[in-house]
Amino acid sequence: MAHARRNPRWTVLLAWAAFAGASVGWAKAVRAQVVPLPAAASGATTSPASDMRWRVDQCMGGLTYGAPFKWALSYGGGMVYEGDRLDVCALAVAKVGLGGAGASVGLAKALGSFGAGTAVTGGIIRTFGEPLNATARRTYVGGAVHLWPLLALGGEVGYYVRLGDEPGASVHGKRIITWSAGFGF
Repeated sequence: MAHARRNPRWTVLLAWAAFAGASVGWAKAVRAQVVPLPAAASGATTSPASDMRWRVDQCMGGLTYGAPFKWALSYGGGMVYEGDRLDVCALAVAKVGLGGAGASVGLAKALGSFGAGTAVTGGIIRTFGEPLNATARRTYVGGAVHLWPLLALGGEVGYYVRLGDEPGASVHGKRIITWSAGFGF
């Protein structure tokens, strides 16, 4: 534990592991509340079109490389709706890499039968000692567009602005374009 206090990367990795473990437990607890009763059990008659299909599940996750995170692991989960014509996920995403860590929320939509999809997220990034194309040890806020044209292959592009600058601070790295490509979205 003393090592984690001296190295913020270990602190963030431990926090991410705790978040991932807690979200799995939370998802199991909420899933029981979201799954609808069969029509016969509730006494109501419903048509297949009005059947409730929301559930808690993973929406995205994987291994990516890009700026400012460098190599990073990501996990996104939330409320998933699978309908006859529309599959969407209202999600929260955690991403931890060698160059920083981030958290975001957004909406994802499936675009076909081959695992294609897109998402729009807004969030916050905290950079570590050596981020790619960003200022070290700073906080950024912004948004990103994610696209995965095939199952397990995809990427994202985003725009983030640095927070908390003192007067006269360098404008280098004030606004950054984030990007990543990887597997397992």
